[in-house]
Amino acid sequence: MGRKTALDDHHSWAIPASVLPRLQRLALLYGGLFLVTNFVLTWLTPGLAYGARGVVGADFLAFYTAGEMTLQGRALDAYDFEAFDAALQTRLANEHLGMMWQYPPLMFFLAGLLALMPYKISLWIWISGTAALFAWALNRLIAAAAPELSARWMIVALVLASPLCMIVVTSGQISLFTGAMLMTAIYRPKVRWLMAGLAAGFLTIKPQLGVLIPLAYLVAGAWRAFGVAAVTGILIHSAAILVFGPETISAFFNAVIRLQSDVAGSGTHTPPENMTTLFAQLRYWDVAASVAMPLHLLLAVSVVVSVTYLWWRHSESADQGLYLAALLGAGAILVTPYAYAYEMTALVPAALWLALKSGRYRAIGATVLAVAWALLAIRGFVPLDSIFQLPFLVSTAAFVFIAYDGFRVQQTSTATAES
Repeated sequence: MGRKTALDDHHSWAIPASVLPRLQRLALLYGGLFLVTNFVLTWLTPGLAYGARGVVGADFLAFYTAGEMTLQGRALDAYDFEAFDAALQTRLANEHLGMMWQYPPLMFFLAGLLALMPYKISLWIWISGTAALFAWALNRLIAAAAPELSARWMIVALVLASPLCMIVVTSGQISLFTGAMLMTAIYRPKVRWLMAGLAAGFLTIKPQLGVLIPLAYLVAGAWRAFGVAAVTGILIHSAAILVFGPETISAFFNAVIRLQSDVAGSGTHTPPENMTTLFAQLRYWDVAASVAMPLHLLLAVSVVVSVTYLWWRHSESADQGLYLAALLGAGAILVTPYAYAYEMTALVPAALWLALKSGRYRAIGATVLAVAWALLAIRGFVPLDSIFQLPFLVSTAAFVFIAYDGFRVQQTSTATAES
């Protein structure tokens, strides 16, 4: 008999066992072809322009340009919109770029390293390096959460081939790095406190993704992870301030304020399309920001309360580590009003929980995963986002499903105890 794959071990999926391996191979083929196509197009495209609006590497151009400015001793100028746009235009003359730089000064270290290499080589080292880190973190999570699985490589490969990760190939974003940090930071931080704290500290490079982490640590009693995260964050950001100057602090916060003003205002440089948030969905429907923001905040408060309560109730259960990571990861991209689809790497723990640990709902979870995968894969070819934005629907559905299961288990436990 041949060795079973990781997913064969969990044969209670809604998909027949004879069909599942074929779907796995099809998914891997999709991801492989997508990756190879983008790699080939990178080198066949003269310069950096894909047509009138497209850019080879997309948002990677912003990282690379900020890196060039850092090497030139002009890092602070990256926070000035006009100066940054002028620097972008020197590499690619395109009036539709509209990119802004709003990362903390810490990001200049990484951006500077990227700019030491030719652009296209740097792009693929960036994609490969962050993908390797993401694969390591994912494999580590699976090994801890489901040690009985016989072939973790299959799950890792399937996740990397999924639209959650493939979108990073075209966006050139930092999401595989932040996804790796988030996975590591939120899985059993009370027990795996050192790695969790270090990852949470480095996740402050994109602070909007870590809003829920301090609350989760506090209610779970993960004091050592909280302390390591705080010390790590202070040290790495202090080093950046020492190198690039204290004036970068005010420049960074001014850039964040400018970003928030654009998000809540005209959306000229931050269009609401392709986002995961309620605010963006409402703005996509032309709802006024004065109405959309309060409604978004209402949802965000509900997410914060739900995550905090469920972490408090379930954090002592060793078998709930993956569940709590899934809950927090799904909530992370709903709380902030500004999160694009490439941040959906935060949903990987949710996908793992749905596939492997959702108990009586595993068949439903598998169906949800399959449908979400298919819709996200074809959305670029079919006008599926004309009414609802799929990243928002998928992210919201994942959180609601996971939160519901947590409250259901709590109610069942309470009823059993009372009887």
